[in-house]
Amino acid sequence: MKKYLTMDIGGTFIKYSIMDEDFHEEHPKSVPTERDPEQFLKQLLLIIAENTEPIDGIAISMGGFIDPETGLNTDYSVGANFTRYNLKEKLYELTGYRVAVENDSNCAALAELHLGAGRDCKDFCMVTVGTGIGGAIIHNRELFRGRNFKAGEFGFSLIGKETKDSKWNYKAAAATSTLVRRVSEALGQKVDGIYIFDHLDQQIIREIYEEWLEDLAIVIGNLAVCMDPEKVIIGGAISIRERFINDLKNRVYDIHQHLDKYTKIEACTLGNNAGKIGALLQFFTLYGNI
Repeated sequence: MKKYLTMDIGGTFIKYSIMDEDFHEEHPKSVPTERDPEQFLKQLLLIIAENTEPIDGIAISMGGFIDPETGLNTDYSVGANFTRYNLKEKLYELTGYRVAVENDSNCAALAELHLGAGRDCKDFCMVTVGTGIGGAIIHNRELFRGRNFKAGEFGFSLIGKETKDSKWNYKAAAATSTLVRRVSEALGQKVDGIYIFDHLDQQIIREIYEEWLEDLAIVIGNLAVCMDPEKVIIGGAISIRERFINDLKNRVYDIHQHLDKYTKIEACTLGNNAGKIGALLQFFTLYGNI
């Protein structure tokens, strides 16, 4: 059975493993992501070189507006390490391995489409909530990328105005990193997401959480109204928390009371492996698995 090196490259960590054509995983590892472009490329080459068994290609999930055919990434939010090189071309040039590179939220959606919460759906939206908010659209069981490969970037949706430094600003929903920062500032101590969910009985934490949750619920409700999907599937590490998923569903259905009749809101089922599985599915789309 053929095997492949799969990587899920995030702004904080690179998660990688060997995966076979049935998506069974071996030797999963994780390392902090290098921010300097040259060190980032060296880091990827070291990950490839440390593998001692034969592989038939490299499948990469990462942030960006990515043309999967050419490998061009026009992302501007993560850093120059993601865009200095065309990784599809550069890694092939330096290693000889066939390479597939796809947007991380698109990868998660492809994985859920074939093996997860979307496997029985014709149309669904994926919303990933982590360091940032990302997303993807599946229509007629096909990934809809958009003309500039930016479709599904729900984190850029503006939901209203707010005042900051005596000025009006437009605001978007915030990711979990912002929730953690806001609570840390309010408490005067550094906390993490686990601490927040363990202390939601504290009024100040609950108020910040509910305000953050409402902004996210507005985005999800709006995309459900626009796209009319069977499901909105929530990804990211926070999606494993049943309390969060239930709170989010309740808030969405409070705001858009008609949605609960025809749009389900569910957590993804593949967890941290979704990005790597989706990247390998994209590899098979480009090159086949023979």
